[in-house]
Amino acid sequence: MTAAVTRPQPIVQAEPESAAEPESAAEPESAAEPEERPERLRPRDRRILQAIALLCAVPAFLVVQWADETNGIQKHLKPPEKVTSVQPGQVGELIGAEWKVIGRQQAPPLAKDETNDVVDLRIGLAVRPGDAASAKSVGSYGIVYRLVDDEGREWSALATGGIGARAGVAMRIIVKGTVPRAKAGSLELMIQAPKTSRKAEDPLPSLRFEH
Repeated sequence: MTAAVTRPQPIVQAEPESAAEPESAAEPESAAEPEERPERLRPRDRRILQAIALLCAVPAFLVVQWADETNGIQKHLKPPEKVTSVQPGQVGELIGAEWKVIGRQQAPPLAKDETNDVVDLRIGLAVRPGDAASAKSVGSYGIVYRLVDDEGREWSALATGGIGARAGVAMRIIVKGTVPRAKAGSLELMIQAPKTSRKAEDPLPSLRFEH
């Protein structure tokens, strides 16, 4: 028998196992969310807001300015006043002259008033200037006459007489004002010195004749 020939088998090298596929790279952590920023105003919107703010500020400025100017005008037109009370029958001194009430009476008003019940209140004054300057002031138009009540209300009055006043010589002046009839018996006369006689920052002297 022919012996079986054994042929050597080719050596087959096993292919190396493929390297395990690398794990997919871990996904990067999500980036931190950006901070919320306030929305910027558009130039047009900014201009509108600025205009509104300006409109709100202007009235306040005008009010302050108006108040300052008003106070200044009032201070100039109505300076502080120093009032001296004069008891009935007594003499008061003003602008270098002596003043005394010598009588008062009521009379129907010259101009009829169908709406209000009023009368003319007339008050007589004896005035004696102390010197030439005082005589000039007594006859000037700067003296202010008023009729006032206890509640602070007042009525304007006019004076007749005083022209040709002389130093040391007594003369008569009549003060007349139209007032409510119900008030005529209780009103008091106030006489204010001319503003030209007032020194800077000094109160303006006045006399109030109690009744």
